Amino acid sequence: MLKRFLALLLFMGISLSSAWAQTIQDLRIGVSDSQNVRFVVDISGQASIKLSHLSNPPRMVIDVKDAPFAACVQNKKYKKTGFVSNIRTGKPENNISRIVLDLATSEFSEKHFTLAPQPGAPWRFVIDLTAKMPQVSVKAFSNDAQSVATVTPAPKPVVTPAPTTTEQTKPAPVQEQPKQQTKKSVTRKKIVMLDPGHGGQDPGAISRSGKYEKTLTLNMAKETKTLLEKAGYKVVMTRDRDVYVTLRGRIEKAHKANADLFISIHADSASSSSAKGLSVYTISEKASDKEAAALAESANKADILFGMDLSEYQPEVGNILIDFAKTYTMDQSAKYADEVVKEMAKEVTLRPKAHRYAGFAVLKSPNVPSVLLEMGYLSNKEEDKLLQKESYRNKLSKALVRAVNTYFAKHVEQ
Repeated sequence: MLKRFLALLLFMGISLSSAWAQTIQDLRIGVSDSQNVRFVVDISGQASIKLSHLSNPPRMVIDVKDAPFAACVQNKKYKKTGFVSNIRTGKPENNISRIVLDLATSEFSEKHFTLAPQPGAPWRFVIDLTAKMPQVSVKAFSNDAQSVATVTPAPKPVVTPAPTTTEQTKPAPVQEQPKQQTKKSVTRKKIVMLDPGHGGQDPGAISRSGKYEKTLTLNMAKETKTLLEKAGYKVVMTRDRDVYVTLRGRIEKAHKANADLFISIHADSASSSSAKGLSVYTISEKASDKEAAALAESANKADILFGMDLSEYQPEVGNILIDFAKTYTMDQSAKYADEVVKEMAKEVTLRPKAHRYAGFAVLKSPNVPSVLLEMGYLSNKEEDKLLQKESYRNKLSKALVRAVNTYFAKHVEQ
């Protein structure tokens, strides 16, 4: 009996130690332009990580505790990427795995964060490095295809040779340095894509009084479009009449329009007639609650592949670029959603924790900040009546426009 008990303890000890041990499964690096580099450490589980910077020569050191390198990581060869000239690995101590990034400049900024595992992806420790150096003719990684940063070197002054004789020589005339011609930068209008939910053979939710969600969302979008255009924005709509547009088609329209912001407009419904309040959703593969998950599942009849041409990149670099864009876009989406919640709180009833998260397909663009507005519950008698009133929708539209103004002024580089 004692032997069996000891054997069980030994087995449990081995199992637990195996469960605790993490492994560094891969190291990946990619660039969005010559100044921005993303470095990703794939780990089988959460681990303690310490960062430090060294100079002469400039290096970034990443120490991971209690997580050995997988064999494929130790044998991997790395090429110069952006201003990262080399990647080295080693073990300064038994329980420390060290990664060293050799850098071509000591002038850089760094941000880092951890991404929880998702289907097909482990824990990821992400470091974004930005070099503080002039960028020459490099296309920015942004929605604006015309956005190109170029540094033009100043013309060299023209030097006139001094006269060879010293007899009564006049000073050589100073030749003026030619003035540098600079093009005036033209600021284009910000483009807002409005997406009235449902349409055509897809009515969406049906209210207690028999009104269709597709009609209310279209009315709201048209009214919001008018106010946005008065505020100086260019507005494009995924539909301007009662037609069906696929989820893929809605996002493709946003990409073709080069949209800076995507707002999908819906009205909610619930089995309980007491449910009420406005909410705003941004993307998450893991919904903030069961109701949000069910709502997203019912709305997502199709999914999309990212509308980005990554054929010129190696697959692992393409994945990093998508992660790069998604992280930025998700952050921007959340910032706009928070501004919407602040403005809507001044006007109407909100749901508790009004900024919510769900996997809506129309929010999955990797490079267009996107939110989904649920104006209220058509299953609620009071909100059903309110949403049919133009005056009530006008309050919602004005709050949306104020949020757009604040978002672009505070959170987007002009």
